[in-house]
Amino acid sequence: MELFNLIKNNNKDISIYCDMDGVISEYSIGNFDYNTIRPIKTVINNLELLNKMDNVKIYIISICKTDNIINQKIDWINKYMNFIDKNNIILLSKEKIQNKESKDIKLEYLKNNININNLNIVIDDDINIIKNIKNNMPNICIFHVSSIID
Repeated sequence: MELFNLIKNNNKDISIYCDMDGVISEYSIGNFDYNTIRPIKTVINNLELLNKMDNVKIYIISICKTDNIINQKIDWINKYMNFIDKNNIILLSKEKIQNKESKDIKLEYLKNNININNLNIVIDDDINIIKNIKNNMPNICIFHVSSIID
């Protein structure tokens, strides 16, 4: 409710950066076959409601272990979240960005790409990523995925 109240009571443009694995799609260790990965419908339905608000833009931001997974993730998003603007899908490959941890890849992307005039919100399930963003970008509101599940 805190997340929804924050959005409802804000007059700024709002950018919501939502993680993929474990947030909108089931996280299954070692399973990278996105043809079998189940959508988390409660989160997707809530994001779709938020996306209908005039001042809200939803972004999907996800780290991919390999370049091959990128197309599978895009296909999955198109299948289950066709309301997401194709330009708002951010898939960062560890093959291209080597020798960095996921938490640092995501932090660096956000530091370089957010609009500081917006209310920026991150929704993630990874505690290391949540702590890293909270410690290094205090101007971003960060929520664990449990904040968007009924």
